[in-house]
Amino acid sequence: MISGVTRRTALIGLSTVAAFPAFAQTAPAGRPKQDNTEYAELERPAVLDVVSTTGSLKETAQKGAELIWHRKGTPAERRFQITNIAVAFLRSETGGQVKMTFSCNVSSLGFLVEEAKLNVIVRSKGGGAIYTWSLGIAVKCADKNQSLTPLTQDVPNDIAANVFTNANTVEVTEYTEPNFPGVKVQRCG
Repeated sequence: MISGVTRRTALIGLSTVAAFPAFAQTAPAGRPKQDNTEYAELERPAVLDVVSTTGSLKETAQKGAELIWHRKGTPAERRFQITNIAVAFLRSETGGQVKMTFSCNVSSLGFLVEEAKLNVIVRSKGGGAIYTWSLGIAVKCADKNQSLTPLTQDVPNDIAANVFTNANTVEVTEYTEPNFPGVKVQRCG
């Protein structure tokens, strides 16, 4: 009698599990099944020389400067890059409004980046920082040397003349904060 009850209990238990497969855990729709997030770090900043094009336009000289991010702690494993970097300063009139424009090409190298934050630091001839602009760039999986729509910012009027007159170099580097783990990247596909 006890063995018959045990068999019946086991059969009831098995049939219950077979009848309700919905108890299996699945990942919610729209979320990745596994976390493929990692962090990347900038190899080195880019320093660009500023040259005067006309009386109202100054821009950085093209010398093949690029920014390359690699897997954190693994310099040989590139994650994404920014090339063909250009920064321009356009003055409306002597002593007038100055607009600063940043443009570049972006390549994903197989990784998606929600936002790579950059600091664009304008430096004087002596190397002192005279203006800093923080901006963000999204990197999409399909980006292969894709031209970024130029980003523009007005330089504050109280320092515009100083920035335009004394800009000697522009340093483009990764924006960091204390305990910054790096740029969050995800593998495409």
